Amino acid sequence: MLLIRAIPSFLLLGFPALAQDLRPPRPLYSIECGAQFARSASHSSLVKRYGAKNVTFEDVNRPEGEVVKASVLFAKDPDRRLEIEWYDEKKRRMPSTITVFGETNRWIGPLGIKNGMTIQEIEQRAGKPFKINGFGFDVAGAGHFEDTKLEKLPGGCSFNAHFDIEGGLPPDHLERFVGDVAISSDDPDLLTLKPKLWIYTLTYSSPMTD
Repeated sequence: MLLIRAIPSFLLLGFPALAQDLRPPRPLYSIECGAQFARSASHSSLVKRYGAKNVTFEDVNRPEGEVVKASVLFAKDPDRRLEIEWYDEKKRRMPSTITVFGETNRWIGPLGIKNGMTIQEIEQRAGKPFKINGFGFDVAGAGHFEDTKLEKLPGGCSFNAHFDIEGGLPPDHLERFVGDVAISSDDPDLLTLKPKLWIYTLTYSSPMTD
């Protein structure tokens, strides 16, 4: 390790492969707007990478009772499950939305984001406070990241998220947080409820609008 640290930077410029080897490895369950999840991704490319037994195409549930078709990685393992919807559903290519569910899910997103993080940790990555929906209805706890660092990520996709609180509903004295309301992520009363990230998505714009 001491020898590696002693390598002058000008030598690394002459040996780009060596410089690349010294970069910290990406986590095994890493998701970003690129690599295997780039705009060019497809169901078949995921099968090649993760194996046919680990990639299925099935119905998945969405808010307000909607059911859509998606490619699902590790469908039977809630700690590794990942859902990918496609703009071209027939050919299963061009990802539209990539969804990560569950507080214990191991997939790590851009900027080190992962489910189970506090709302303050997400605010740090957003670079400023943002709004979330109130609790107790179909789109409860959904974040709104307009004009933050999470609105548009490298690679061309946007970040969206849902936050949850213990019990799903605030106590009676904080009923102003229930229903179709907008709450600032830095609201002191909200922070007493300790909201945590439990769903996040990466969404590409339609190829027809680019």
